[in-house]
Amino acid sequence: MGLLDRLGSSIFGRAAPIDRADRLADFIDSRAAFMCQKCVVEFCRVRAGVYWQKLFTEEEFIEQLGKANWKAFPPAVGMLAEMVEGVLREPAGLRQRALPQALGATCRAVFSRHPVPDGLPASFRDEAAALVDERLQATQFAAPRPVRAIPDPLARLVFQALPIHESIVTNDYDYIFNNLRMNLLRFHSDFLDAVDAPALLDDLLGSSRD
Repeated sequence: MGLLDRLGSSIFGRAAPIDRADRLADFIDSRAAFMCQKCVVEFCRVRAGVYWQKLFTEEEFIEQLGKANWKAFPPAVGMLAEMVEGVLREPAGLRQRALPQALGATCRAVFSRHPVPDGLPASFRDEAAALVDERLQATQFAAPRPVRAIPDPLARLVFQALPIHESIVTNDYDYIFNNLRMNLLRFHSDFLDAVDAPALLDDLLGSSRD
């Protein structure tokens, strides 16, 4: 997965207003790519210790690392989608019931930007979209959760995707959860700074004046 390579420092620069569905898709795509790759790659470096440079030159490990990044991408998209839903629910007003479906469509557009990764099933994008839809529907049974709680339960899927034998990472789930939470909190702040909620909601759901 090479998305992180082309994001560069611009991911934390001054963002264009998020006032359309395509700009929301850009935001979710870039931040999810950063979240999953930073989490997985950093963890592997830390876990390998002084041997990390040798490990990262092994062809088999690099292949598995790429698969792990892609497996972690849909859960990261799901976390961001829940975060966005929580921000937009109140300003959506009477239109809020249509919000999960609209955000699910935006996330499907994100997944459609990328070819099915090598070594993963042809159903990868459909399964990724279904995961996000399920998470968005689950948000409708209560008030939006605090951002710090959103990585639960999807962080478990990122943990399970790690390209290191499970016997070695048994006690490392908290590291994964906290890494995802830290970055999600940062991106929540980014989103609040950039979003034009009325314009974005009109683009996603249709004008409230119609």
